[in-house]
Amino acid sequence: MIKMEKTCGSPKCNVMHEGKLIGHMDGVGLIQWFLKNKYCYRGSFSRFITDAIEHNRSGITVDIIFLDKNLIAKDAKIEWLKAPFKNGTFIASSIEYCDL
Repeated sequence: MIKMEKTCGSPKCNVMHEGKLIGHMDGVGLIQWFLKNKYCYRGSFSRFITDAIEHNRSGITVDIIFLDKNLIAKDAKIEWLKAPFKNGTFIASSIEYCDL
């Protein structure tokens, strides 16, 4: 049984890798799915701007901080990243509430 439960979005999110702020994402959307007795978190973004070129690739695992919602998408693996526009998708392992 597949069931879409919650969606949220943010115009701008901070991106952290190994405890360091490496950049930000614009136009982030996140969907929480319930699939085969577990939650899945999938999202997309319209632009990924990083400070260092080695972080600007697919396959990297980051934490995405939704500043306006006080949420963190933990261990979000960027699935694909389209080079010219830097838009793409990600899968997060969990979502946590944070007190900013």
